[in-house]
Amino acid sequence: MRCQFKWHVEFAELRKPVTDVPPLRFGSLIHAALARYYRRGLTRGPHPAETFAELYRRDVIEASEFGIRVEEDEGWVNAGDLGVAMLEHYIDHYGDDGQWEVVVTEMPFQIPVKHARPFTYVGVLDGVWRHTDTGKLWIPDHKTAAAIQTRYLLLDTQASAYYTFGVEFLHRQGMLSRKDEIDGVLFNIMRKAKPDERPVNAAGQYLNKDGSVSQKQPAPYFDRHPVRRGTNERNQQYNRVQIEHSTIEAVREGGLEVVVKNAGPFTCAGCWAIDICELHEIGADWREFMESTTKNWNPYAEHEIYEGR
Repeated sequence: MRCQFKWHVEFAELRKPVTDVPPLRFGSLIHAALARYYRRGLTRGPHPAETFAELYRRDVIEASEFGIRVEEDEGWVNAGDLGVAMLEHYIDHYGDDGQWEVVVTEMPFQIPVKHARPFTYVGVLDGVWRHTDTGKLWIPDHKTAAAIQTRYLLLDTQASAYYTFGVEFLHRQGMLSRKDEIDGVLFNIMRKAKPDERPVNAAGQYLNKDGSVSQKQPAPYFDRHPVRRGTNERNQQYNRVQIEHSTIEAVREGGLEVVVKNAGPFTCAGCWAIDICELHEIGADWREFMESTTKNWNPYAEHEIYEGR
């Protein structure tokens, strides 16, 4: 949906960068740390800041084995301290989340979809949480962002896929009863920023050195934004993925002859495949460059591991 050329490189050529771009790597480590913390039940796992620090250390070692010098990437060097600070602040802010019972966490799912050419929809649920006071069930969706924006969340198709296919998978697996209705998606958003070290008053306002309220208050660090989903959103998503699948099949069969490049500042900036794309555009040997600078990958490996294959 974002760019067919990048999709072709990743899902037809099956190539990926040796290490993901820093924003993706950072988000993956945050997700992994929270997955270990929000284990099933009411008892929490290890502090996510400690888990993040360990996973970050492993990432640095793995990158060095590929000849990548982390110290040359200032952004990734700083990401280690940033992730620890964010997750320490997160626990200070939310505590142990004792009001939430974790039903599942980081659950791979796959559901067959009826179509002229039947296909399987796959994904990974961040989790399902039950509020201990109300009994209501919500799907948490952990997000990290430079700034907290919520205007688009009602239309977030990834969250709609969780609600549509992820929940159906849990029903079919017996992890949830058909009577267990999911109220919606709880977007758990964290701003990528270290906490302000200034003292605060009882109202949570940051203070100057003389004790007065500062006119410069930081933007929110966290937001748990509930967005309800229902039958209509589920129907919309089910219909949407059938249209998307038809497009995918057309691109697969037509190859690069029918691929559309969605070039622009919002798609090209930070795209790991931009050098490959530019070589393809000017008619140079993009394939040799791609094969020498990337690695092969299996986009469905996590689901095969879950199935024991």
